[in-house]
Order: sequence, then C-alpha cells, then structure tokens
Amino acid sequence: MTEIRGFREQYQFLSNFYPCMIVFKDLVFDSVEAAFQAAKCQDFGDRRMFERIAGAEAKKLGRRVKLRFDWESIKILIMAKLVRQKFENDPALLEKLLATGDAMLVEENTWHDNFYGDCICPRCRDIPGLNKLGHILMDLRKRRQTEGCL
Repeated sequence: MTEIRGFREQYQFLSNFYPCMIVFKDLVFDSVEAAFQAAKCQDFGDRRMFERIAGAEAKKLGRRVKLRFDWESIKILIMAKLVRQKFENDPALLEKLLATGDAMLVEENTWHDNFYGDCICPRCRDIPGLNKLGHILMDLRKRRQTEGCL
C-alpha cells in the first residue's frame, strides 16, 4: 500500500493548519486547528480567543486554556466533525482527498504527537503513533468513495 507520510507540500491540504473556514458553536475559525483548540473551552468567551488566528498560534494558545470537563471523551468526535466540515465546505479539497486513492495517510510529525499523528523525532521514533488524524481522513475518504456522499 502506498503511504503519504507527512502533510507537507502537495499534501499540505490534509493538515489541520491548512487555511479554511470552519464554523463551530456560532464562531468562525480560519483552520480546523483553531476550531479544535477553541472546542477545548467550555466558556464562549474563551472560545472567541481562537477566532481569526492561525493554526500554529491557536495550538500554542490551546495549551494554556482550562479544558472542558468532558474533553477526553469527546475530542476525537470533535476532530472528526471539524475535518469533515473542512472537506464538505470545499469541493476542490474533497477532490484532492479522493485523489489520494487508497494511500495510507500518516500525520508524520516531529512535535511529539503520537496520538493524532506519528512522531519521528529521535525521542519518539520507536514509539508507534496512533495516527488518529490519518484514520479520520481515511475513514472520510472511504465513506465518500463507497457511499458517494459525506
């Protein structure tokens, strides 16, 4: 099976940092990452801090927020919902996702994320990543390929 490892260059569109419009809880965000980080917050005012900021800035800010009480139980569902919205809102991005065929999508990184991705840094390279983001993308792609709709 072909693998796409790392969401860079021509595969940057697979990244949660890729610019796109995402609506979550009546707020508009500039990337899946910004919306995801905002989703960690219980308070509407706290979520507003993530509007109109880039994904990298949102990720840094998200490390300092008070997590909503149920975050661990809903974070994967939220991620899947936001990723799905990204591709539903942009037919060109959906076509690019479908063009990856049956390739294994691996969110390879060097920032120690072995939950949503697979970190390849010297410290983590022997720890297999769960690649949850890659699986969300592949599940979405497969649903679209087999059902003809998202």
